[in-house]
Amino acid sequence: MAVGNEKIYRSFTKGLITEASPLTFPENASIDERNFVLNRNGSRSRRLGLDYEGGYSLKATGFSTAALQTGKQSFHKWDVPGGDTTVAIGVIRILNKLWFIDLLTNAPSANFLNGGSSITLAGLNTADIETATINNKLVIVSEDLTYPILLSYNSSTDIVTQTDIIVEVRDIWGVNDSLLVNQRPTSLSNLHKYNLRNQGWAPTIQTSTGADAIDRTFTQIGQYPSNADAWINGKITNPSSGDYEKYDGQTMENNSQSNFQVAKGSYIIDAFNRGTERQSNSGLTGLPLDKENGSFSTIASYASRIFYSGVNSSITSGDSRSPNYSGYIFFTSIVTGDDKLGVCYQEADPTDAEINDLVTTDGGTIQLPEATQIIKIVSSQSSLLVFADNGVWEVYGDTGGFIATSFQTSKVSTNGVKNAKSIVNVNGNFVYWSKAGIYLLTPDPASGRFTAKSISLTTIQSLFLDIPTVGKNFCKGFYDEKENRVRWLYNDTDTYSTSNYINKYNKELVLDLTLEAFYVNEFSSLASNSPYIADYVDIPGYSVTTTDSDVLVGTDEVIVTSTDKVIITEPLIASRTTQFSFLTLVGASFTISKFVNRSFTDWETAGSGTGVSYSSYLVTGYELFGDIIRNKQVPYIFFYFNRTEDGFTTVGPALTIDNPSSCLVQAQWNWANSANSGKWGNQFQAYRLLRNYIPSGSGDPFDYGDSVIVTKNKLRGSGKCVSLKIESEAGKDMQILGWGVSAVATSKP
Repeated sequence: MAVGNEKIYRSFTKGLITEASPLTFPENASIDERNFVLNRNGSRSRRLGLDYEGGYSLKATGFSTAALQTGKQSFHKWDVPGGDTTVAIGVIRILNKLWFIDLLTNAPSANFLNGGSSITLAGLNTADIETATINNKLVIVSEDLTYPILLSYNSSTDIVTQTDIIVEVRDIWGVNDSLLVNQRPTSLSNLHKYNLRNQGWAPTIQTSTGADAIDRTFTQIGQYPSNADAWINGKITNPSSGDYEKYDGQTMENNSQSNFQVAKGSYIIDAFNRGTERQSNSGLTGLPLDKENGSFSTIASYASRIFYSGVNSSITSGDSRSPNYSGYIFFTSIVTGDDKLGVCYQEADPTDAEINDLVTTDGGTIQLPEATQIIKIVSSQSSLLVFADNGVWEVYGDTGGFIATSFQTSKVSTNGVKNAKSIVNVNGNFVYWSKAGIYLLTPDPASGRFTAKSISLTTIQSLFLDIPTVGKNFCKGFYDEKENRVRWLYNDTDTYSTSNYINKYNKELVLDLTLEAFYVNEFSSLASNSPYIADYVDIPGYSVTTTDSDVLVGTDEVIVTSTDKVIITEPLIASRTTQFSFLTLVGASFTISKFVNRSFTDWETAGSGTGVSYSSYLVTGYELFGDIIRNKQVPYIFFYFNRTEDGFTTVGPALTIDNPSSCLVQAQWNWANSANSGKWGNQFQAYRLLRNYIPSGSGDPFDYGDSVIVTKNKLRGSGKCVSLKIESEAGKDMQILGWGVSAVATSKP
């Protein structure tokens, strides 16, 4: 005997949930799913098939497939290159070569810049590259590159040029001369002499005898200056000799009372080849060669400056004063020209007796001693975020923005980052894959400083943890601004490794920020020579073409001769429906692909018209109907769909419906996860047109009269709970709005 019934309506707004028990599963969520798009209105639709973009071309890389198997591929965006607003460059990195495509054209993969030629980055091997744009130019860094690379584009000649950027700093470290700070030696080593020179004891300091001030000190007091002595303490003025400054060692000894290290940094040196530069600048030999073998791996453009970081420090021939750059951030002075891109030092000499002040526009360095290895730096609206493998830090100005004279650092989170490519900027907020899960950084409303919270812990933590470590370490993220979704490409196959197509991805995790819900896409492969996705391609929201227009005066055409009209070429701007595509490799060539195939097959073009059919499915959450004791029956279930049929095509003597839909449903009772339980029902077709439609011909628009298809279906079986497996049919669409049941609970537990 039935003791009660209720009407339940369901949508799909919660997306995929893996963090709930069988008795507490949230409504409107799925246990498992693939290849369904979660729409903002709560409905679900099949993702379109992957295929090459319209008008595509395949660009041969010149590399072998074996080289591509162990190399890196990536996409980088270069907006308004050279100040030309009619061009947006997509930079395609394949191993050590860069190609340039025009993203504002209708088919970027067929519109190459730089004459269609690539440029080679000497030394680039297997490390990733990162880029930043400043003054309409592109700066590239990589662990493999000795120096940052500056790319410039001349739109009138269509030529991309590259130059090295030598990053320089003031020598704020000096060398280890084995002396106490206030020790005045009786013999002068080149090590100590270099330190004195670097501390302002220049050969040009005037003495009464014309001797070097360092030597004059020894002559007068029997000792050489210490690292606590400033030459300015020995300055004397001789008005009778033209009021110029002279130095006296006895006066210096009488005036020097400090036991602390004086300012350093008179010399400006290459930040990496420190020893060679010290010897060159000072003319002294026997100094430590002191070389930093690491290179910058991350870069950001912020506050009219370039910030460099991410050095995995490795020093040869150094000494105890050699800096460990692993926790360093270098920032340039305000970039007014290319000559400032390596200026990471204050303009004024800090050892100068008169003008030694740091000013707001200067460059310099920031050290985060706690950061064991900086992975990525990114700019937000009012600060710089530093992602390290042992936490996240924020660098910000005392009064907003960033100036060299006044900034602070604070630790945001102890959850470190291993993969720079997982970090996604979402309009000033940041989502990233940490070791502990997927995290969101947002500014605190009260303080304005960033705070971190996990967004996977109560949603898809199990799915995240099941992704192999190598899959997490090499995923790639992207923000789809039009749809307000964050997307990550990753690979979770058993054969995936750093030596086996590390940029080949088989899955995509999508976070809909509007609904705060996740879903998963899975990509298919052809049996042989299949294309594969290597990265996202950030496509502008519009394309630019040109059109020729007659020049008119009023309504009259302007002509040069009786037959030649005056014509001008004007840009024609058209909106795009999507903001992203995929960098796609096939064999030894590359192109661009998209979710575009309405036959719901992947790689139909590459497969010579066949492609690979894929399944779109989801398993709904466990429905208990508010009661975990009694068994239930669902006599009828109602499904609601968008109608997709929109016309007819003639195939031989018959007409076939365009864009048909299908929805296969199976009931799964009592938390059953296998057909062996005997609690899986028979699969049935839930999408049905309820009346016949007779077309007038191939041009008939299928004016069915109803935009929503509602079907009533019997649901066999019983149990304490039920979930539904909803699955697609090959070659057919499905746009499901929701479902509802009329449930009956029996009195028998």
